[in-house]
Amino acid sequence: MSPLLTQQQKFDFEQDGIVKLPNVIEENLLTRLNQCFEWSIANPGPIAVGNPRGDNINFLDNANPKAYKMYSDLVLESNFGAIAAELWDSEYVGFFAEQVFLKQGKSLPTYWHQDTVYWPLGGEHWANFWIPLVEMTKEQSVRIVRGSHKGIMYDGSTFNPKDPTEPLWGAAGNFPRLPDITADLEKDPSSWDIAGFDVAPGDLVILHPHSIHSGGKNDDTLAIRRNLVLHFFGDKSYYSGHLPDAPGMYDHKPLSEGGDGFLQDGDLYRPASMIRANP
Repeated sequence: MSPLLTQQQKFDFEQDGIVKLPNVIEENLLTRLNQCFEWSIANPGPIAVGNPRGDNINFLDNANPKAYKMYSDLVLESNFGAIAAELWDSEYVGFFAEQVFLKQGKSLPTYWHQDTVYWPLGGEHWANFWIPLVEMTKEQSVRIVRGSHKGIMYDGSTFNPKDPTEPLWGAAGNFPRLPDITADLEKDPSSWDIAGFDVAPGDLVILHPHSIHSGGKNDDTLAIRRNLVLHFFGDKSYYSGHLPDAPGMYDHKPLSEGGDGFLQDGDLYRPASMIRANP
């Protein structure tokens, strides 16, 4: 089988935390992705945010349980698993969940943040497959702080428009507060090393979820912003116990390991039947 990625693309992801694969999503798969997107818009999940109808839309859905089989089937029909395996040199690839973003009219950006401060996960082998369904400039699409996937875990953002760095966990988590990257860049565009790409349907952008990243807002050249994110994990993916015990934040049971116990900090993040003696 011919390689799906170049060595430079693999190097860029490892070093920068982001890489663009141009024109890797063929037309039939792109049609399926749009169909799944439309289903998600019409059938919001239990933790969806915003109204997908109206003139001004800021809608996000995340890990809809009723959508999991649909997106899992799509993943199996695609070469996304093979791309992830080659990206990491991983024998195992798992599909984690989907995210759906729809912005129209007067919309807000997705403020700078790291996914890992919201999720109990860690390790090198995690990737967000960020899929544009419309054409976007690099300012409108996803951008990251280059190399931040190897750095500090900051507190989460509450995504408060009045204070985008307002801490999610505060004293309960003891994470350092997010820097105000937007304000810094407005004062000095070179203050942070930012990576991003112009994108079009058919392109695939892959970023590590620990990278500090943001999403753009609509402007005069972008009437509607539509994109999907599919999350994958591989051999070096672990359950992490770094999230604080803060009542009212995440009132969910621990993740079952498929037996009588639950995943503990450092456990491999995949079914026991898939774990070899020396992963």
